[in-house]
Amino acid sequence: MQQTAPASAQKGRATHHHIHKPINQESMIPTFPTSNPANEHNKTPAKPRHRTPIMERIAAKTDFNGPIHPEGPHKGRCHINTGARSESGTGSGIIFGYDPITGVERTLSVPRVVYEHHHGITIPDGLVVRHTCDNRLCCNPDHLILGTHADNMRDKVERGRSSAPRPRINALKGQQILKMRAKGATHTKIMDTHNVSLSGLKNFLKRQKQPAPLPLFDGPAILN
Repeated sequence: MQQTAPASAQKGRATHHHIHKPINQESMIPTFPTSNPANEHNKTPAKPRHRTPIMERIAAKTDFNGPIHPEGPHKGRCHINTGARSESGTGSGIIFGYDPITGVERTLSVPRVVYEHHHGITIPDGLVVRHTCDNRLCCNPDHLILGTHADNMRDKVERGRSSAPRPRINALKGQQILKMRAKGATHTKIMDTHNVSLSGLKNFLKRQKQPAPLPLFDGPAILN
């Protein structure tokens, strides 16, 4: 004879099957402590970042046996910076350091840093560092002077570093060039004397060998 479970047991079984507790999804995600509490007492403050003084870093990247100043040995030799160079048109040496005005760490110009350190000043806005030696990689403070951007552009033109087109060959200069050429002067000699480019000189001489174009009419037009 089959025995049936007591009513109390059946009631409990039914209750067990019909009651569902809500599942907390967040409690199923494992959490990890951000730090070990046992090591909290061993924490020490971070050491301040040590950076070699900027002038020492510049000296480590400088060749002090550069070419002699164009004006003579009394001006000394150029100090050629062998470190990183600017990708701009200047191509001068650059170094990472703190801006003397804002205090922000950024890329600085080596000649500018050397000039400010040597003279103990901060170069005001609107002025640039010019090279009397005409060597943009030089950082010898004796070869550096201040000036405006216009002064720097004038230096480029006077010293032949400008990319501006050279003056064209006029009639008077053309006669002088032809006389020099007739006496056997070389292209280099003519270029240095009259400040003309090689391509401009060759084109001028080529045009002199071509016959002059014939006039369209020898006289007034005759109408029939």
